[in-house]
Amino acid sequence: MKRERRILLILPAIILLGMVIGHMLGPEKSPPRVEIPLTPDGRERGTEDVRPQTVSTRTWKALGWANLFELGVLPEDRMGDPVEVRTDSYENVYVLDWGDRCVRKFSSVGTPLQVYGGVSGRGPGEFSNPTALEVTPEGEVWVCDPVNGLVTVFADDGSVLKTIRTELPPHRIAHLGKSGFVVICSPAGEHLFHRYDADGRLVDTCGTLMSEQTRMGVILDGRCAGSSDGRFVYAGYRAGLLGVFNLAHTPHLFFAHTLEHAGLPRVLTQQNGDVRYVRVHPDAPLVSRSVSLVGSEIHVLTGFLDEQKKSVMDVYDHESGAYAYSYALPTATVSARRTDRRLYTIADTTVTAWQVEVENLAGIRAF
Repeated sequence: MKRERRILLILPAIILLGMVIGHMLGPEKSPPRVEIPLTPDGRERGTEDVRPQTVSTRTWKALGWANLFELGVLPEDRMGDPVEVRTDSYENVYVLDWGDRCVRKFSSVGTPLQVYGGVSGRGPGEFSNPTALEVTPEGEVWVCDPVNGLVTVFADDGSVLKTIRTELPPHRIAHLGKSGFVVICSPAGEHLFHRYDADGRLVDTCGTLMSEQTRMGVILDGRCAGSSDGRFVYAGYRAGLLGVFNLAHTPHLFFAHTLEHAGLPRVLTQQNGDVRYVRVHPDAPLVSRSVSLVGSEIHVLTGFLDEQKKSVMDVYDHESGAYAYSYALPTATVSARRTDRRLYTIADTTVTAWQVEVENLAGIRAF
């Protein structure tokens, strides 16, 4: 018994000694440091050179909604963690299910049709961390996987058409039709956007919003959406910025404040040996959750109506970046996808499709 007691006393001492030695020999960890991002010309709080909004209050537009169907409630279409929704020209619905490492395709009435991926790995059609989805009008499925460093393109039948290895890990994607595609890397580097042609050759880079963007680009994470006519839009989660791109204009790219722009968020940095950690400061507000490009309009999912617990969509003009109007969604949602005639909302493990109700010239509401 005495021998056992000695062992019980010695073991914690050995563990404690090992922890002390490991701390002494390991790299020194600096205390967290708060930093304020600067624009390229050195101005604090960021983006004074980006187009500001001329209004500070919302103009509300009333829309009606009809619940069409809900995905993820039946055993055959249950999802692990839906994070993005896209549609094709036939109104088929594609859901990026991060939890099950796949894309699920449904018909325009919610019937399960096809699964793309679904296998964890690094081979063709396999995913390690699928982070973004785009779908062409014809139904090609494009998926970003920054861990594998690939954009994977699927045909309608689920077969892999091609894989594209981008210069830096692809994190977000916008498809531009015949003009190729754009990716946001993870984390954003010196340039926020990298544009490739349809065969995966780098065409150009653009989008520098602050000094030391390569080191602090984590604060520029957000979502983007493209159009088959060569346009795309970006909305930063916390940066309070829209990036508006149009190949038909000069310059092709400009930025604009969102209605709730509060300046570039502060970051916390910490040095551990040769490794530097950067993260968004915890008090940074989340001002944009998702973005959709509908014709000439940019629809940005933002906050909530406190009294009704419904999410809010702010609408901006794609030509100028100017705020146009806002509308309340039929429910609270963590992410949403708006098309001309429909809205798709994500909540937990389900996706709900809504028909948008509009008024005709006679003032009568119709679907």
